[in-house]
Amino acid sequence: MGRFHPPMSWNLPTESGESSSPDRADSSSDWGRSCARFFLPVHYVASYAYPLVVWFHSNGFNENQIDCVMPHISVRNYVGVGIRGPRAADTRGHQFDWHTTPAAVAAAHDSACQAIDEARRRYSIEPSRVILAGYRDGGWMAQRIALLEPERFAGVVSMGGRIPQRGIRNLDQLRRRRLPMLWLWGEQNPDYRQETIREDCQLVLSMGSELEIRQYPGDDEMTTVALRDIDHWIMRRIVAGTSIGDAEPWASDPIAYSRN
Repeated sequence: MGRFHPPMSWNLPTESGESSSPDRADSSSDWGRSCARFFLPVHYVASYAYPLVVWFHSNGFNENQIDCVMPHISVRNYVGVGIRGPRAADTRGHQFDWHTTPAAVAAAHDSACQAIDEARRRYSIEPSRVILAGYRDGGWMAQRIALLEPERFAGVVSMGGRIPQRGIRNLDQLRRRRLPMLWLWGEQNPDYRQETIREDCQLVLSMGSELEIRQYPGDDEMTTVALRDIDHWIMRRIVAGTSIGDAEPWASDPIAYSRN
């Protein structure tokens, strides 16, 4: 993350009229300070229903990674919340990891649901536009949780994280949902190999998800270009389109050709 500018965050004023400190999550609760970091857009307007980006950090980081990535996705378009991995990776308690055990997945799912509920309680969020996104192992976990409850999320973004190959038992639900997915890969990422991509794509095809894959030079997809592409994809696919619902593609009143 060192390639980016210093982290930026914007917090709502407190009841006294003073802005809360940018060095901590804008929350007076222990849960907010310890488990999640909220990112507010510039000129936040409470009357507008914002899409919500739920960010899953890479291994060895924490929820504050959202302050590094959101300014390069968009400073205006979204409310964001970064959640913390369930397992501490250092003795000081600043670095956290994601793990693939059922207990770790359940803990991450609970953290994501709590963060979404907390964001909706505090801020103006459009519930049909909640997007999960993550980097490397965080991207794997974002997909794992999205696949658990595909009807709850508008889409999922993975930066360099493979799709979970096991534990998917709700194929019928996934085929009905056709969950929008965006994969961002560095072409020299060691996981980005022909056989692994083929395997992942076959699984996505079996689920009927709407997948878009983008490839970038180098071994790391965490670039300002890739982050900006996330914004473009969300605005085009999620905000401008209709990603949740069962609307028929031709659900409109017919008009005679001569009147078009």
